[in-house]
This record gives sequence, structure tokens and C-alpha cells, in this order.
Amino acid sequence: MGNADVTSGTPRNAPRNTPRKAAVDAFKRQLIRDAAREVFLRRGLAETTLREIAKAAGSTTGAIYAQYASKEEVYGDILRQSLAELRETMQRARPAAAKTDSTARMLRAILHYYEERTAEFELGFYLKSGAARVGLGRDLDRELNAALKAVFDLVAQALIDDRRCAQKLAERRSVLLVTTVFGILLMDKTGRLATLRQEARILLEDQISAL
Repeated sequence: MGNADVTSGTPRNAPRNTPRKAAVDAFKRQLIRDAAREVFLRRGLAETTLREIAKAAGSTTGAIYAQYASKEEVYGDILRQSLAELRETMQRARPAAAKTDSTARMLRAILHYYEERTAEFELGFYLKSGAARVGLGRDLDRELNAALKAVFDLVAQALIDDRRCAQKLAERRSVLLVTTVFGILLMDKTGRLATLRQEARILLEDQISAL
């Protein structure tokens, strides 16, 4: 009983999730994600090892295991963070008052986001794995798919806000529009648009005009 905290009933020496510890853990995880992103881009998920990630992060495998159970968890956390930041970017692009160009702003936000974050686009679409699905596990894959669907849902709501289509059509058209943006990005990042002497932003504006 002498080792107990009389105010909380917990051991005095028990680790506590203090704000400082949470901040330190978040900082460590960000360092790991940044290092892992570079290794994943070079090697792909299948060929990457936690030892390589640790070396790139200037850390140890034990320190990484303290934050993540596997390299798949690190990969998934990178995609989770990227999709969350994409949604925030799209939300900021939404007009505050008159909702007459919400759809256009959303689509531009997606294009601009991935233009500046080539790594997230390549990892998100498994381009270093031959565009094949990587072994993230059923639960993590389901979570990331739900996060991606939330991106489509934002565009669907923009279509409704702009009165471009009824709710029944919004979901299908949002898929068409967002996948068009992804296709433009893919063609751009693989050098195909340059070969065709086309520019990604001009193509997107043509698509927006067609709305």
C-alpha cells in the first residue's frame, strides 16, 4: 500500500501518459515516419526492413518497436496521416460563404496537395510495388479505405452544395471526378504528360469547365 498514490490509486512509479510524454512520442513517431517514407520510396514495402528504417532515422529497432509493432504499421501510419492532412486541406479550400465553386476548389486542392507531396502519392498508390496491394492487413486496409472514402465524400457534398447534381448521383460523380484527378497526377508523375506536351493543372481546369 505504501507504493500507491493515495489520490489516484495508481503506483507512484507507474508510467503516466503526461502531455510531455505524448509530445515526445509524437515527435519520435514523426521522425520514424519521415525516415521510413524515404526508405519505402527507394525499396518498396516488401523489401524494406525495420533495421533500414532505424538506420535512416538514426535510431534503433528497439526504439521503433516502442512506437510501432511492424513496418506495415509505420507504412499505414504514413498513409493515415497523409489522408487526414488531405482532408484538412480540402476543408480549408471550401468557400466560407456562397457555395458556387466548392467542387472546383476541392478538386484543385487534391491536385495541388499531391503535386507538393509526391512521396505520399506514390506510397498511397503503391507505385513502388507495381501498383499491387501491399500487405497491410485487413483491419488497417479497411481503415485506410474508409479514410480515402471520406475524401470522395467531401467532393460528393461539394457537388450537392453547388447544386450540380442530386444526392443520388453525387457519390458516383465524386468517384469519377476524384479518380480523374488521380489519373492526371499519375500521368504527370510518370512523365507521360510531358511526352504528350500537356500540363496537369490545365487538364484539370478543362475538366472543371466541363462540369
